[in-house]
Amino acid sequence: MAKSLELLFNTSLGKAKSLSVADPILNLTPEKAKAAMESISALKLFQSEGVDLCATVAGARYTERIVEDIFEV
Repeated sequence: MAKSLELLFNTSLGKAKSLSVADPILNLTPEKAKAAMESISALKLFQSEGVDLCATVAGARYTERIVEDIFEV
């Protein structure tokens, strides 16, 4: 099973946006996750056509994905 950390933001237009982190630290506290996300938001690193893609913090969650190979060549 592959775990990832999904960081949930709202854009400056109010639309939902997420960032996924592969192989995350699994014991993050809500306070640490929120502080890191607020730093990402403040840096305004992710923009597209003048829209801030990580304008406000909306939440964070761990997700898990199960991959079953049927065959490989």
